[in-house]
Amino acid sequence: MDFLSKKSTGRLVLLILLAVLFVVEDANAFFAKESYVCDAEGNKEIKTTLELKVAKKKYRKKKRELKKELQESTGLKVRLVFFPFLDPPMNLGIGKCVSAEEGRLAIEKAKQFNGGVDRVIMQEFMPHHWIKIGATDLAELTFIPITPEDLERLSDPSLSTKSFQSVYRELSALRERKLPFGLGTRQIEVDVSE
Repeated sequence: MDFLSKKSTGRLVLLILLAVLFVVEDANAFFAKESYVCDAEGNKEIKTTLELKVAKKKYRKKKRELKKELQESTGLKVRLVFFPFLDPPMNLGIGKCVSAEEGRLAIEKAKQFNGGVDRVIMQEFMPHHWIKIGATDLAELTFIPITPEDLERLSDPSLSTKSFQSVYRELSALRERKLPFGLGTRQIEVDVSE
């Protein structure tokens, strides 16, 4: 009464897996065909969003005024988020389509509202047209420590958008990887090219 023997069932499963493999390979289902281009026709008009996380105790009663002031002074879309504890983290994330002027403005706002910047967020985890100040929605493994000298280099007003993004990618690149079982760390070559 066996409809299929073990041998023919195995062959059928293998045949189905091969068919699925060819369909997936042909459709490039797991790989993007092109990278995101910031200057493409539909992407140029996207407005940059500034997500600022501020201390709830300090700014709870001033939320509307603060958001309105930020929108008028920066010209960006603003998302104001409260941090429930004392002060939010001193980190900064800049997407790859953010201009140098907007990036320098974000550094100023991070100094003004969060006391500065001691870590940058790896750019590959950031939305393209987005700035995050005091982010807590990403894993701490994506935060790369920087020095005040690095921050000054990034804040240089003579940097064009292309060179600003290049410096940010260099600073936000992973420099070492922790080895398993407490065997220490291994240095990683930093490639700043896109």
